[in-house]
Amino acid sequence: MDLVGLQAISNAIIFTGVIVATVTIVYNVRTAKKTQTAAFLFESRKDKEYLESLYILKKVHASGKSFRSYVFPAPDAPITPEEREERLKLQYILNFYERVAVSIREGIYNENMIKRTSYATVMETWNNAEPLIKAVREYIHSETTWQEFEWLVSRWRKSPLKRTR
Repeated sequence: MDLVGLQAISNAIIFTGVIVATVTIVYNVRTAKKTQTAAFLFESRKDKEYLESLYILKKVHASGKSFRSYVFPAPDAPITPEEREERLKLQYILNFYERVAVSIREGIYNENMIKRTSYATVMETWNNAEPLIKAVREYIHSETTWQEFEWLVSRWRKSPLKRTR
């Protein structure tokens, strides 16, 4: 075999090695993302503050009380200490889902895994909290508050979770 033939074989072996290495790296990144997402899902289900915040959001929503009153209290009815605590819980749950949305958008978490486990909760949380979000945005004159959470909900509305069989 001549030198040109050996060089061609050498180049083919190197090229094959590069392809195998690339495929391995992509596989490992995907596996790491799924592992990170699974850890997040397990930990969030044990997060006491997360669970309390979801409960408070549902409680306030079901009570019929205006979320705007947390942001724009009436002059003759200032916010009570209990309402201050509720407001902190409401902020916690919205910030929680803002971080989830950012992590999905940045490719840190596997969106499909989160969507399959948390779709109903995410959508319900947004639907319940939207009046509060609008009031906060109005109060601080910012349309970007919780925009990543809004992005995630909008994205999932366009492609709802399908029932698996």
